[in-house]
Amino acid sequence: MSDAAVTRAVRLAVAGEPPRLVEKVELPAPGDGELLVDLDYAGVNPIDTYAATGMVGDLARLPRTLGVEGTGVLAGTDTRVVVTGAGTGLVRDGTWAGAVVAPRGAVVELPAGVDPAEAGAIGVAAVTAYDALHVLGGLRTGDQVLVLGAGGGVGVLAVQLAKLAGASVVGQVGSPAKADAVAALGADRVVVADAARLVAELDEFQPTLVIDPLGGAFTPAAVELAAVSGRIVILGVSAGENVPLPGRTFYRKGLSLLGYAGLVVTRERRATAIQAVAAGLAAGTLRIPVDEVVPLGRFEDAIRRLRDRSVFGKVVLATQE
Repeated sequence: MSDAAVTRAVRLAVAGEPPRLVEKVELPAPGDGELLVDLDYAGVNPIDTYAATGMVGDLARLPRTLGVEGTGVLAGTDTRVVVTGAGTGLVRDGTWAGAVVAPRGAVVELPAGVDPAEAGAIGVAAVTAYDALHVLGGLRTGDQVLVLGAGGGVGVLAVQLAKLAGASVVGQVGSPAKADAVAALGADRVVVADAARLVAELDEFQPTLVIDPLGGAFTPAAVELAAVSGRIVILGVSAGENVPLPGRTFYRKGLSLLGYAGLVVTRERRATAIQAVAAGLAAGTLRIPVDEVVPLGRFEDAIRRLRDRSVFGKVVLATQE
């Protein structure tokens, strides 16, 4: 559809009203520093569900196509790229569409051999996992890593990336249904535990690095478990925004609590992470478990699955269906 002036797209028109699939959305002509990308897959992320309700994103820029990550080919070529960042889906049209005009800074070329559906899920969770481990967490060989929410979009990559770096990895999941799948990704041990049971389940494990996308009562549990001089990277609060930190334990252990802010990651950092993860996907040393590929016309089903936490890994929209 490289010559098309219109595309199907999931659009938010008015804050507070549900987004809708619009069959014909006019595409602007690419300006200086912009590229037309014919999209085929787009990831579904928690931030997309927030954008769909108007909780995040620039409400002065409506109507707007949703979707903060996706993949496709540069129009008129076979060059596969990832589109993410630079306000994609939040301040300008996003990836839940058949095509998008994106700024050059939001487009990263991929190597050959990356599965397109997996490529659609690289831009957010994979970048988060890579940055949380390597940039903020200072991951090194011999680290003992605890990945909370190991069955989620970030967790499934964090487990694999930590193992590839020579760390010992324990994954936490909230459902027995996800335990075997996380173990198959390479985790040395998987525990099924809520926040109240986490310390008891892992009383002899002292992580030097904790990846925490959950917050709530999980973060203080991580403080209790962490080794002296350990690092805790918090990148989400899906289990609760308020984090009651045990201050005395925290300072006596000399711990570091680091926050990951994906919306302010630089273009260069994002590209480095995407290229590193994509190289692993192409080589077969990494994989992104895609739980379900959902046609664009059923985007509400994808949002529902994310909200009810039934997803292992990622849900991806097929934007040409």
